[in-house]
Amino acid sequence: VAAARGGVCALRTRSGVGVAARRAKVGAVSAVKDSDADAAAKERGSESAATGAAAVAAAAAKDVPFEIRGFSLANFGVALGLAITGYSFYGYFSSNGTASGTSLGFVYGVPVLLIGLALKYAELKPVPVASTPEGLALRESKATAIQKKIVKDVTRHRYGDEAHLDSALKALGLIPRGAACPELVRLSEQEIGGEYALGLEFFSKETPYSEWEKQLPKYDRFFGPNVRCEVQKLDEAKRLVELKIITTSTGSQS
Repeated sequence: VAAARGGVCALRTRSGVGVAARRAKVGAVSAVKDSDADAAAKERGSESAATGAAAVAAAAAKDVPFEIRGFSLANFGVALGLAITGYSFYGYFSSNGTASGTSLGFVYGVPVLLIGLALKYAELKPVPVASTPEGLALRESKATAIQKKIVKDVTRHRYGDEAHLDSALKALGLIPRGAACPELVRLSEQEIGGEYALGLEFFSKETPYSEWEKQLPKYDRFFGPNVRCEVQKLDEAKRLVELKIITTSTGSQS
């Protein structure tokens, strides 16, 4: 009997040890899972924070070594092509087809005209800017590098892009599958609480306002650092939405 009781006690002891070991193992697995989840969350945050900088770098890669602001290369190409071709026609008919330079004019004039027309088709016109004196002054002293880059890019003629800031809107998930890209129609610069505020006004024909609100948590990381973002419905009938990027720093981030 005593031996049997001893065996039962030993079995209970081994069973308790086994249960404790299993509980310790489960606890270790849970800790590893929690650690992995935290690491994944941090990684997602880092990726989101880097997206804005990556978009700016991609835009910078498209920049040409020089800029011609306030001037349409497409209009110049069309005008030059028309002038050369028109002069060639005039020389041809006025000389009854004997002028030696008319064929040369056709050879160069028509291709230049076609290039100008192609550029005209692919041209994005500069976006108008409405700036208050305070906002304009704060752009130089407090605007971040990304804010200055946006103003610089959208206020000049661009060629070959679908729309102004199209790559940024795609990265933010603001272009539904098969839908047209929201069109940037105006910039605004103003002072809000001593900070520089850059407003981006979009004609959002196919992207509902609910989608702009849904993606709001991404904006600060995308356009950051040192900014906070707000989104506002300006006119429901006209499908106008404003995304406002406001600095939160005390000095220039250029």
